[in-house]
Amino acid sequence: MANQLNSDLSLNLDINELRSAIQYEYEGVALKPELGFHFHTGRKLAGMLDYQADWLEGIPERAIESFAGTGNPFSLGNLKPGENVVDVGSGAGIDSLIAAKMVAQMGR
Repeated sequence: MANQLNSDLSLNLDINELRSAIQYEYEGVALKPELGFHFHTGRKLAGMLDYQADWLEGIPERAIESFAGTGNPFSLGNLKPGENVVDVGSGAGIDSLIAAKMVAQMGR
């Protein structure tokens, strides 16, 4: 039954249209986070995902307002000074900014 359902859904799904709709939605979050969306954003979401308050210190407020993450990569453990980090798929950028603070000047 699940295979039939997936098959039926894929026949009517335009991947480019879906991709465009997602890009449009997240562009709205980036440009006008104050509008409100059908999902949580900003400091409220960061709190829900257990981002520590001190991680957000010094992060530009506009980046925090536009945060619409789906998880907390730091829940796997804090980065150490001197480590190298790659952020694939960076959204508002707060994860990259937090990581930069964690790895400090010796990190990359």
